[in-house]
Amino acid sequence: MAHRVLSHTADIGIEVTAPSLDALFDELLSATFQLTSPTDADADPAAVTTRSVEVSAETLEDLVVDTLSEFLFIAETEDRHFCGFRSQVDGDRLVARVEGDARPLRRDQASGAAIKAVTYHELVVERRGDEWFARVYFDV
Repeated sequence: MAHRVLSHTADIGIEVTAPSLDALFDELLSATFQLTSPTDADADPAAVTTRSVEVSAETLEDLVVDTLSEFLFIAETEDRHFCGFRSQVDGDRLVARVEGDARPLRRDQASGAAIKAVTYHELVVERRGDEWFARVYFDV
């Protein structure tokens, strides 16, 4: 699995590759949270919380946008930074288990981009040979 950051004038993007669709969502979520807070140096392993999130959508592209949007919303409203994603995609439904630091994460502690929204701009989600590929841009 791999990802890279893409620069854009008012946006920031990621490209992700993975061997399976489940792994693609794991990598998309991990890459997104690395953008918002690239370091976990202050994470407290004893303060980790686990939760499951379920998202349904009509298309694979919608599932990507809706999943990333849901996790960003939860992180923003609950002041959390998540890591350790385990996704399972079944048709138009995704169930993701996530771990995150249970301590409050203040905005001044976040060292990365403040993501306002997940966009459909140049959104790509497709199988390429033996791998899955996705490109997503975020409004920052």
